[in-house]
Parts: sequence; C-alpha cells; structure tokens
Amino acid sequence: MSAEVWPENKAGVRLIKGGNAPGYRTRVLIVDRDPSAVAVIRSILRAQGWEVIHSKTGVDALEKARLEGPDAILAELDLPDMNGADLCRTLRQRAETAATPIIMLSASAGVAERVASLRAGASDYLVKPPDAQELIARLKAALDLRKEKAGFVVAVLGSKGGVGTSMVAVNLAVALRHETRSGVAIVDATASCGAVDVMLNLQVSSSLGRKLPQLSDLEWSDFEAILTPHVSGVQAFLLQEQAAEGVNPDGLRRVLVALRKVRDFVVVDTWAVLDENTLTVLDMVDRVLLVLTPEITALRGAKVFLERAGALGLPRERIVPVLNRFPQRGGLQRRDIENALGMSAQVTIPDDVKLVTYSVNRGVPLIESHQRSGIARQVSALAKGLVKMARQM
Repeated sequence: MSAEVWPENKAGVRLIKGGNAPGYRTRVLIVDRDPSAVAVIRSILRAQGWEVIHSKTGVDALEKARLEGPDAILAELDLPDMNGADLCRTLRQRAETAATPIIMLSASAGVAERVASLRAGASDYLVKPPDAQELIARLKAALDLRKEKAGFVVAVLGSKGGVGTSMVAVNLAVALRHETRSGVAIVDATASCGAVDVMLNLQVSSSLGRKLPQLSDLEWSDFEAILTPHVSGVQAFLLQEQAAEGVNPDGLRRVLVALRKVRDFVVVDTWAVLDENTLTVLDMVDRVLLVLTPEITALRGAKVFLERAGALGLPRERIVPVLNRFPQRGGLQRRDIENALGMSAQVTIPDDVKLVTYSVNRGVPLIESHQRSGIARQVSALAKGLVKMARQM
C-alpha cells in the first residue's frame, strides 16, 4: 500500500498517512449518540488494531473530521442536531474529507434511507447493529479503493436480454487491450447465464471452483490463480453455474476491489436484472454502458433502468448509451430513441448478424478476426473514448 501525503492545516506540516508509515494505525470516526452502539463498533474496530474517534453530534463530527483527519467515518443516520445525510453532504463539500470513505448506519433497512445516503455521497450503507465481519469487509474495501491506484471499471449492462451485451463486453475488453497494451480483465457477472467463456473459447480455471467458497479469505495475490488467460492478453474471471452459487454481493465486491488494484481496466458483463449483485457492480463502476437495440421493448427497458439508476443515486454522466444492431429495417429511428431517453446514443454499432454468429460459434472475438468490419471499428472507437475518460480522471 503506497503512502499518501495529506496536508495539515496548521504550521504547514505534512503528515504521511498509509500502511507503510511507521507506527501508523487506521483511524475511524464514529458519529453516534448511542453509547451501547458505539461500544459494540469500537470493540470490532479495536480488534483490528484500529484507532477510534467518537462524536455524539454532527457539529462535533465536522470539527473532529477537520482536526483529526480520520481514514474513514461511520455515521448514524439519525443524529440529535442534524440528519446524517446532511452531515455526509457537508463532509463531501470539504476538501479534507471529500474523498474520505463514509458509511452510514441506521436501524432501518428501508430503500429510501439507503438512497438518501448514497445521494448525499455515502460510500456505503449498513443496517444496525452491523455484523462484525461485514463491517470490516466494507471498511477495508472502501479504504482500499481510496488508498490504492484504482483501475477503470466499466459495466456493460443490457436494457433487456438478447441485445448483445456479452458481444459488446467481450470485444470491448479485447479492444481496450489492443489500444493500451495494459492489463485488462473481464468479469462474467451473469452467473449461469454467462457467455464470455464461449465467446472467448475459454474453460474455467481448475482452481476457481475450489477457491470461490473461501472468497472472503483470499489474498489479492490469489486472484492471479483464478483468472483465465486469453490469447489477446485479456484475463477473464468466469463464473460457471456450479461455482457461481457461492458468489454473493460481498464476494463480488471483493473480486472487483482486487481486480481494479491490479488491472488498468476491468470490464464487467452483467445483466438487465437489478439484483443485489448487479447493484454491487453499479456501486463500484466508473462508467455503465447501457446496451439497447432499436426496438420498443429494449427502449422501454432502457428508460426503466435510467429511472431506477436515478433513484439509486447513479449520476447520468456515468451512463453511456450504446445503440447496438443499428440501423434495422423497421427499427426505431435514432432521434426517437434519444428523445425518449433524454440522452444521446454516443455509440452506434451496425447490425451484422452473420458476422456476429460466425464470431461466437468460432469463439474468436471479431475485434481480432475482422478488424475492418463496421462492428470492430465502432467498438474500437468506444474503447478509445473510454481510455480518454480514464486518463482524465
């Protein structure tokens, strides 16, 4: 873990914070007026060797966050002097805490509270009392994302089934590899419905099925053993039906945290159903490619996704509509699709059923076999655009 230089506001002193700093301990600020709740969380954190700072009110928390510089903040949603979401929003507006991981805690498991917290800028949301292992796992994931150089994560999600999501994801991953010659991983998060292995003509790593049940105990280096290499240089994390049963949202989160630490780009092939695994993916991505085709059902699915994404606090600027199989005879016009979405279709991929079928049946991405095809050129342009976005972050 690399050290991180933070400015101190008095006397111009610069403090080195990070896992390699001599004698440094992770510091967590707990904001809660309930002594019993604080005692439980304090015992969990101290068992990790972490230092605990405590505030009973939002005002005191703002002051301690400024002076103490905690590595992470755990805040109760219901505070005596302000709403926890307001506290989170204020912390995000301050330079010294703009990037600090903030996990909101509440006795309520309601969707409204979770959405309000995420919209205010919270990194995560947990129901009280939190499970000790889950709390530590979420905190470590948030801290890892902040302290380590993170790769660029792209989720490829279809507005409905059958719009060509996996085709886009697989060819995009290979295109990113061609464009950057850097580390690129593709994650098949569609469980038993996945097609990445077929499209790349790969077999699941022999160690994957054995290691997935112990996913929570894996070290970062272990992930190298469960990535399946492709001749293009892309590495795949594949979830076959027999292995996928043991992958829950926390496990998937751990996979993505690990991969973005060791790869420059991570492409996640996921499905249109917003289940817990998909929501986990959406919480961690830098961009979402929303794939749709020029037909009413696909357009309706895209509109529903945009509405739900807005309710979950996913900014629209992170969503990139990709119009696949366009144009089609009898299909919707581009301007009508864009008007209905209220967004521009930034990429259009031509319709070539014969070429795609040929590519899938051979297990060879057309970005390699037919580089001059219209589909390959558009996917390459998409990859170039994403590389530019990543470099600007």
